[in-house]
Amino acid sequence: MLSIRLDPTSSLSVRWPESYRAIVALGEAYVAYEGSLPAEAQLKDIPVTAVQTALTEAKAAIAAARSGEQGRASAGELVQQTYAALQPLIDKAYLQLKLNHFNQLALLEQWGLDTVMDQNGVRVRKPATQRQKLDFLEAYVAKEASLPAEAQISDPPLATMQAHLATLQTSLTERTSGRDRREMHVEVRDTAVANLLHWLKLAAMMRVGVTFGGVLKSELQLWGFSVTGRVSNGNGTREEEPVLVEV
Repeated sequence: MLSIRLDPTSSLSVRWPESYRAIVALGEAYVAYEGSLPAEAQLKDIPVTAVQTALTEAKAAIAAARSGEQGRASAGELVQQTYAALQPLIDKAYLQLKLNHFNQLALLEQWGLDTVMDQNGVRVRKPATQRQKLDFLEAYVAKEASLPAEAQISDPPLATMQAHLATLQTSLTERTSGRDRREMHVEVRDTAVANLLHWLKLAAMMRVGVTFGGVLKSELQLWGFSVTGRVSNGNGTREEEPVLVEV
């Protein structure tokens, strides 16, 4: 990250943008004003085309990161909806299994249910977390599919449980993939935005050095930069306040 003091002796300072939206807004303002100047008045060492390229790359990276987040969120929402639709089916399957095997509850381990022994005998734990529900559903479908049709639980039907399992597995994969893509795009976005800010800082430094003779002036705001002054706030400290420029 480029860190510069444009004019250490000045009572003015430049407040650099911090959010990626503010940096892009500064880039757009800079390109618009610099590009409006006659060719001879534009910076030669920091061509406006270079800043424009950095701006375009930053905006594209921001859009890609946003798209990645939308994909992750969409898949995540489908996961939640599938779990919600599964809950009554899991409840039915759980009760039916306990009813079918009430004399041998330990057998329910074969369907993916967790059983424990206590003072009253075997106790069956209903899946509570999403991970437990997924594990149960996978084991349940595998066990029911291994049985003859006449031995399978009819309500909920095996085909219904298989369909929900397939939807859930696909949605979980897409959610993970979307999260990974989002993280990758966010990293690219942050790099591209940092590069844009780097070019803007260089341009500001060149303007102060070349155009203003090394003196920071409020006219730098014409290029979109936020120039602030320092005034006493009455308690012995100094605060920054905006410096307005008439155009």
